[in-house]
Amino acid sequence: MNDTIKVNDKALSWLYVQRGFQIPSFNFEIETEKVEGRAGSVFKRRQLSEYRFEIPLVVHNDKLSAEGIKTHDDINNALAKFFDYNEAVKLQFKSKNWYWNARFEGPFEINNKTENNINVVNVKVVLTDPYKYSATGNTNTAIGDAVSVVNLGTAPTPITVEARALKDSTNFMIANGDKDYFMIGKSEDANKTTKDVAPFLFDDEFSRVGLSNWAYMPDDTSFGRYLDGGDAMGGRFQLDADGDSIFPKDWGKNTKTDWHGAAIYKSLSKSVRDFRVRFKVGARHDWGVGTGKSVAYLVDENGRLMFSVSYVNSSVTSNSTQIVVYAYDEHESPRKIYSRSIPHRAKNMPHIHAFIFLERQGKNIKITNYFYDKKNDRDRLKPIFKDEKVVVDGGGLYQRGLRICRMYIGKSSRYPKHLHTYIMGFSVQELLPEQDNIVPIVIRRGDDIVIDTAKKLVTVNDENALHLKDFGSNYFNIDTGTSELVIYPPNTFDTTVKWQDRFL
Repeated sequence: MNDTIKVNDKALSWLYVQRGFQIPSFNFEIETEKVEGRAGSVFKRRQLSEYRFEIPLVVHNDKLSAEGIKTHDDINNALAKFFDYNEAVKLQFKSKNWYWNARFEGPFEINNKTENNINVVNVKVVLTDPYKYSATGNTNTAIGDAVSVVNLGTAPTPITVEARALKDSTNFMIANGDKDYFMIGKSEDANKTTKDVAPFLFDDEFSRVGLSNWAYMPDDTSFGRYLDGGDAMGGRFQLDADGDSIFPKDWGKNTKTDWHGAAIYKSLSKSVRDFRVRFKVGARHDWGVGTGKSVAYLVDENGRLMFSVSYVNSSVTSNSTQIVVYAYDEHESPRKIYSRSIPHRAKNMPHIHAFIFLERQGKNIKITNYFYDKKNDRDRLKPIFKDEKVVVDGGGLYQRGLRICRMYIGKSSRYPKHLHTYIMGFSVQELLPEQDNIVPIVIRRGDDIVIDTAKKLVTVNDENALHLKDFGSNYFNIDTGTSELVIYPPNTFDTTVKWQDRFL
């Protein structure tokens, strides 16, 4: 029987691999150089090259099938959808227990109907990653800060490291004997003090804390008519079904603007001059287009607005979402210091998460933001579309101390449809002055670290932590056979290593 082709674990019931297809393997190329006066040639290098080949596929166009007889256009559209990916995807034959990370080229040339209602099409495959991977993954947990990795394949394989901090630490390191290591942070120094130079004043992930330590704004609250504005008059929040974000269950009234929604606030234990704010927002584009905004407000100890960070769409019929940051002077006069339209590709993603950071250190105000494709990157390992801007407060107009934080979600009261935005988390860190005699704590108790040596990614609590990578470390692979990995510092992390056997 013909084999079934699977792409990202999905298959078409009427699509099969044609009998006789030869699976390519072991694509080593030898590079040589001819030397005058010498017989033969000189060996230069041996390398594993990419694969380019075609897979002949058979379309069973049977009137007895569930889909019935398909037209040429039906087949073409189904195949285009089945193979249309912007990145490498999992390509597997049903009869095999391995897969490739493959890309596909066009065009599709579908032969017209042949005898017995069978069509034939060749799909062009490009393997920039020339290895096969076991369809079944492996996992092992460290015991006593050591973990064994057994690679039963025929080629070195990358690993994914997941570690949870049991205590504060200046670094995390995993080493493969004396050969390779990967490290973030810096080792402790006996002649230096260990200190947290960016302590959290609060770190509220709604999946952990809910709404219990936030209070609602008074029912006559209005934030004005700018892009960061709207009325919060009686609106109320609720946790979503998974308990990891908040959005309005009651939008409340509006008397001063055309927007209504819900708003909450909390006070810090002290005023802070230098700080870093993280605002985590989600948007469901697949739930419809309309107005909507999620806003974070930073307020001084006298109740005057200092900064606002908005994720806002004011368009009624299109997705024109922006990230907008306003700075307010002591008279609460606004200045737009940052504006960015959401990238077009992000708008086409059904479900995205936006991480937005506002950092003030001295007179430098830095805004950073990036996104995650929540549908195709559920664990938020690969940040995309990053942007960063530094604004210098030359006149010292925006130097007041931060004391109060507020959050608001609103929509236009004049239109029934809205963009479904929600808030996942809000945190504030105080940034202490740098000192030469201090080794900073960069990993805190409860932090989750993920290192993917295949994708060359490292995150701490879903945030890109590449800036913490030790210069001399590398994203190493594990050789065939058994390798013993060791975690440092000892007795500090609960660590798991995952891998897939890899074959030539």
